[in-house]
Amino acid sequence: MSQTTTTPLGRGADAGTTQRIQLAVLAEPEQVWHALTDGATTPAYYYGFAADYGDLSEGGGYRYTAGGGDVITGRVLRAEPSRRLQVTFNGTWSPDVAVLPESRVTFTLAAPSMPMPGVTVLTCEHEGLPDTPAAAQLEHGWVTILSGLKTLLETGRPMVAAPA
Repeated sequence: MSQTTTTPLGRGADAGTTQRIQLAVLAEPEQVWHALTDGATTPAYYYGFAADYGDLSEGGGYRYTAGGGDVITGRVLRAEPSRRLQVTFNGTWSPDVAVLPESRVTFTLAAPSMPMPGVTVLTCEHEGLPDTPAAAQLEHGWVTILSGLKTLLETGRPMVAAPA
């Protein structure tokens, strides 16, 4: 499920777009957390990007790299293993993304509302985006990335091969 809304960000009269993607994954929260934060796992579902969250300390930097360079950078705002990861987001993989303002991404892992042993509901909220075509394309990216994570955890295989 994917949803985009325009919401106030708490910075005066500024408003931004929030993208919200939610899906159920047949995996335990610890497995989903590992897939989100492990640099050896992320290239299999995240366009070949390798995550480096360091020690996941609040205020610490993180980055995703591809082809020897940074493609996403930011700071860890909150890290609760197997429950919630909130980070700032600065994408640099293309010029139209690089001009977007710093935004915030929150991953929340929760049990489904009905009893479903072994299932984790993964929610991704990307807040503070302008209402531009480049920002709108990020939502398509998140849907593909999170679907890839789901496929990897449920089948043990990537949804598609990582780009060369």
